[in-house]
Amino acid sequence: MVARRLPLPDRVWWSAAVAASCLTCATARAAAKVDCTTEAAVLSQAQSELPRLEVASPQDRPPYCITLETIMAFAGRVQAHVAHCPNSQYAPAAVDWIKKRADYSKLFAQYRCKRTR
Repeated sequence: MVARRLPLPDRVWWSAAVAASCLTCATARAAAKVDCTTEAAVLSQAQSELPRLEVASPQDRPPYCITLETIMAFAGRVQAHVAHCPNSQYAPAAVDWIKKRADYSKLFAQYRCKRTR
């Protein structure tokens, strides 16, 4: 079996693709380090704007379901953030948010809520 050399344009393209891939990975890692504090600040702002479940009534189903869905989505964001940034200020509360997400998912199903698009 004889090893073939790639024609010059293919070698240039392949080298450029490998270089671009390495640059993308390095940039993503650098951006990830910077994003942890920014992401935590965004989560803090979003948490302050979360609707309160105590205000919504299960009898008023659409707003109740939207409130549940909003809180579940936020809990998912917290979980993803803590997985990405384990030293975040949200790390201690992550377990509570995961539990809330599971509890609210049960309520979501119990009241036959449908996901918004």
